[in-house]
Amino acid sequence: MLRAFLIRLIGNKKKKEFDIKKIHRILIPGGRVGDIIVKTPMLRVLSKLNNDVKIDISVEKGCESLVKYHPNINKILVSEKKPSKIKIIKMLMGIISALKIRKKYDLCFDFTRNPRFFHLLTMRVLGARYLVGCYRTEKFGIKKDELTLFDKYIDMSNQDHAVDINMNALKDFGVDISNRNYELYLGNLEEKYKNFFDKERINIIYNFLGSTPKRSLSEEDFNYFLKEIPKLDTKIVLYVLTIPSKYEEVKKLIEKLNKENIKILPKTESILEAAAILKYSDMLFSVDTGIVHVASVYNIPIVAIYTEDKSTLTIFAPKSKEHSIIVGKKEDFLREFDKNTVKNEILKMAKKVEKMKNEEESNI
Repeated sequence: MLRAFLIRLIGNKKKKEFDIKKIHRILIPGGRVGDIIVKTPMLRVLSKLNNDVKIDISVEKGCESLVKYHPNINKILVSEKKPSKIKIIKMLMGIISALKIRKKYDLCFDFTRNPRFFHLLTMRVLGARYLVGCYRTEKFGIKKDELTLFDKYIDMSNQDHAVDINMNALKDFGVDISNRNYELYLGNLEEKYKNFFDKERINIIYNFLGSTPKRSLSEEDFNYFLKEIPKLDTKIVLYVLTIPSKYEEVKKLIEKLNKENIKILPKTESILEAAAILKYSDMLFSVDTGIVHVASVYNIPIVAIYTEDKSTLTIFAPKSKEHSIIVGKKEDFLREFDKNTVKNEILKMAKKVEKMKNEEESNI
């Protein structure tokens, strides 16, 4: 098969000895909000690899604020343009981006699994001294670990969370990979919202927007929970989080409701500022999106609605100690979930939050 021949041609190279002492420049693919958060333990560990190590991270435009103050990052590579919907143009843009940083790195990571020719060509053009990647999905007669373009393959199972996959990539690097806690550096936003919330109330942040319209709540569901959640407990105050482009629309809706316990959060300038607010909240109610992982940084209790995408449920599950996931009945569309179950889980979590707050107060 021609495709298999081309993949083998571009996906194989002469093997060389893996020498950690030669690793000084590292490139990590960050991506979007959740992708960045789950890689923060990896950043922390890699910063201790060598005394003069420098780590660059590639992120999507709009996410760069998340790593703006990170002490272990040398340079942030921002994808300035949205990827083209035309497949061949998207592929060519990837190769052009790789050419711009060709042979600049000693170590790069690749967490994709599909043995796509153009993706492998991009990795080859990048020309890193060492490339660590996931086992490929077996296609076209090519075995999962056949391609020698990868100097090391990552041990993983179908039950691994994204953070575990990332840390498993560092096995045999001579570093401690046991600490898998997320971290964010807020800079001058660290305590900006420290006194924003009423400590006598149960302050729930409500995020209804996912990465796509299909993974967001419908207008009907959004309005339903907006009105019903505050009825669950008189101590609840619901704060709606939204993006700048929808801010005025949501603000008018909330003003029209004119309820003391339904508010809109301040209009934020970046996702990092949203994180700074979330840090001091009591609880998050959200669809499956990056804000769930931001809440996990601060161990904020979470109730989240996910689609029936089994890989996402495993790889991108919340990491907060207290969390509950309600699963819809469609894999790529956030519909057909039980609203009563959602409300019950929110009430249960709110009661846990109230108990924890009372315990903290009694210990002061």
